[in-house]
Formats: sequence, structure tokens, C-alpha cells
Amino acid sequence: MGKIGVKAAIFGLFCNFALFLTKLYIGISTNSLVIYCDSINNLGDMLSCAVAFLGFLFVMKCGEKKGERIQSLCSFVIGIIVAVTGFYCVYSGLERIIYPLPVSYSSRYALLILATALVKLFMGGVYTALNRRSSSPVLKVMILDSFLDFGITLAAIFGFYLVKRLNFAVDGVFGITIGTVISVSSIKTVCEQTKNLIAEG
Repeated sequence: MGKIGVKAAIFGLFCNFALFLTKLYIGISTNSLVIYCDSINNLGDMLSCAVAFLGFLFVMKCGEKKGERIQSLCSFVIGIIVAVTGFYCVYSGLERIIYPLPVSYSSRYALLILATALVKLFMGGVYTALNRRSSSPVLKVMILDSFLDFGITLAAIFGFYLVKRLNFAVDGVFGITIGTVISVSSIKTVCEQTKNLIAEG
């Protein structure tokens, strides 16, 4: 599992870094909170991949038996990181509703964000294929996160579009919604891995 996991973590690290930079640029350029929050989510995913990378390296050195506990610990840490990004999005959404700012909609940027959503879908497919070769709780978390991010990015595009049709306060509402979904999903992961760590202890 170690070598496959390391490859998956490196793949995720580079992909999420590229997605983070792309969405950050668009979020800042358009002043769109929902796109900015999505970029922060990718930053969290990038940090999660770094944790997974270190965890899989330990698995290779310590063996599969100790590796199971290490993977559960990594999944726990990844869940915490993602939860923090979710809470940040909720906070930013509330702040945007209280202090609204104008957002500049762009069809070109919307299509670019759609492309990043497809990248996340592809990543989920790659992780699924790797997990079938050698099952891992860390890879399962990465699979769930990738497919969840695909849906989140689609929601971000919709929110970005609605800003043009309605008013910029919608941006804050979608930021809160996206942050809540991220937080709830990651908290479930943290609770599940906490049970595993206690059982393994």
C-alpha cells in the first residue's frame, strides 16, 4: 500500500496546488467569495495530501500492521484540516453577508472553474482505481473528498452565476452553504477515525 499511497499523495498534492492557484486568481480577480472559499478548500486538500504522503512513507518503513494505525491517524488529521477550511468558509460567508461587496461575473472564468471541477472528478476516479488495487482508509477519505469537491465546485459555479442575476449577497449564502457541507463531512470522518484509533489502541 505504501508505494501506491505515496504516488496518490504526490498526484493529489500537485493537482490541488494547481487548482488552488487557479481558483485563488479567479476569486481575487472577480471578488467572488464562493470561488475564493473553493480555493481555500483546495489549499486544505493540498495540506491533507502532504499529511497523507508522510503517513504512507511511515507505512513503508513500519510495515502494514503499524501502518493501519498510522493511516487512521492521518485520516483523522486530514479530517481536522478539512473541517477548519469549512469553518473558515462559513465565517467568510457570514462576513460577506454583513459587509457585502460587488462581484464581477465572467463567463470565461466560469468555464475555467468548470474545468477545475472536472479535474476533481478525474482525481476521484484515479483514487478509486488505486484503492481497488490496495484498500486504504486514507485513500477512501481522499476519494470522498474529491467527489464532494466536484459537487462543491459545481455549486460554486452556480453561486457565481446567481450573483449576476440577483445580488452579491448570494455569494455569502453560498459560501456558508459550501463551508457547512465541508465541515459536516469532515467531522464525520474525524469521528469515524477517532473510533478506529481507540479500537486499535
